[in-house]
Amino acid sequence: MPMDSDSSTPPLDDLLVVTLWTTAIAFERRLAAELATMGLSVASFRLIGEVMREPQGVRQGELARRLGVRPPTVSTAVAKLEADGIVSRVPDPSDPRARLVLLAENAPLLPGIDLFQRLESLLVAGLNADEQSQLRAGLSQLTANLQPPETTS
Repeated sequence: MPMDSDSSTPPLDDLLVVTLWTTAIAFERRLAAELATMGLSVASFRLIGEVMREPQGVRQGELARRLGVRPPTVSTAVAKLEADGIVSRVPDPSDPRARLVLLAENAPLLPGIDLFQRLESLLVAGLNADEQSQLRAGLSQLTANLQPPETTS
């Protein structure tokens, strides 16, 4: 890591974490602006993404855990998305007291998928296919490095 000759700490701009942080902020700002035109927030878009990963449905408590928010926050967001025809809630066959959140039939998902494709094209502009592949692999490794260590019981 390059060091400033007058200091024992590197300039912040030389730190990879600062570059990643700056990129994440720029991406989230761009995403938020695009989603606002669709009447969605970044938080609701993340919730939709988590529901899309679970075609058989996911409990609201599990959504709250994955998103790092409190269950009442998820409940409010799910109610709005349900009213908008994006998700639905159905009884959980394994527990009649619980409900699963699913994508609603005919949910308008295409605009969100198109948005991600547009943002990806913008993000990787100027990178060839090999560079894009290396970037994906590098980012996957960084994500893996940041996962908490597994605990054994």
